[in-house]
Amino acid sequence: MTIQDLLHTAESHWDDAETLFHVGTELESRTRLPEARRILERALGLAPKDIPEAYAILAFTHFRDNASTAEKGEMALIQGLEATDSDLLKAWYVAFIDDPPARDYFIEYLGNHADPRLRIILGYALLWQGMHEESYQVLSEARAAFGPTLQDNLPKELSVYCSSLVWLKGAKPTINIKETVIPLLHALQKQFPDIYVNYATEITAMQVEKDWNAVIDVCTKTLERFPDEETTMLAMAIALDKVSKPHHALHYLGRAIGIKPSFARARMVSARILESIGELALATELMYQIPEVHPHYAVGILQTAIWAYEHGDTAIALELYRRAYADLKPFEKSQFESHPIVKQIAEEQKSTILLNVLQ
Repeated sequence: MTIQDLLHTAESHWDDAETLFHVGTELESRTRLPEARRILERALGLAPKDIPEAYAILAFTHFRDNASTAEKGEMALIQGLEATDSDLLKAWYVAFIDDPPARDYFIEYLGNHADPRLRIILGYALLWQGMHEESYQVLSEARAAFGPTLQDNLPKELSVYCSSLVWLKGAKPTINIKETVIPLLHALQKQFPDIYVNYATEITAMQVEKDWNAVIDVCTKTLERFPDEETTMLAMAIALDKVSKPHHALHYLGRAIGIKPSFARARMVSARILESIGELALATELMYQIPEVHPHYAVGILQTAIWAYEHGDTAIALELYRRAYADLKPFEKSQFESHPIVKQIAEEQKSTILLNVLQ
């Protein structure tokens, strides 16, 4: 199913809140965030109390969008809680509570909940809070509560369970993804063949395992069903580069950029591969297009500044640094503070300011 198929479905079901919720959820998973927001807001306008999870997905369209803010995402969750008083939304909200006493209150309240689907969401939320051991325990208990006949009637929340275990693999290397996650993902793909996240999680799982040939196989399967999925094309390209097929990788990256010109990471990966095969001019051209095709993506603009500085274009590096650094989110700034090139650019800027003052 393509993005256009999804948008057409939304247009032809504009008064059907349930269908709009499913379309909006799928668009969010495929990083069409403004479109997903518009459709989810319509669904909630039609049925403000009937689909609590829609508020959570709407919140994610804000959290993941460089042109939006985390505050808007949190407000969507709060509005949902006020409208529905849903325990499911309370579980999602745990991921974003900054106040430890309030967070602990919600965790204790939800910890006694019998519904394993809700406990999966709680386990996922605990991951966001960095509570890895607690998350793993809650997820394990939720999985056990479904019993041995789970695959006879798969709840869609198992997608969250699978992605959580893949995420936890770094903190708990003993998790056997190929035995615990992959069979469930295959069953989910069979039961829900048009839900992209079940394929994306399998790709991520194989990336975590560093099984690049398996990544290529899963990407091939995914693109057969979602032929315009540019994130899958990026994953395919990275895997192809890992197995020493840079030109094949560039083919998929070109497709991804063609589908979504603002796809900055595809441009960055393309530039790195092009530089490695001696095509520096084309690599630089792709990098320098990032601030124009994605002007709200401060991280991408700063990455372009780093590229410019590394390749001797100090004036461009300073210009892009000044444009982007102030717009970085707090966690993004902390990620770049220790970057050696960013430190050098910052020092270069100080020297430039001092020279201007002394003139």
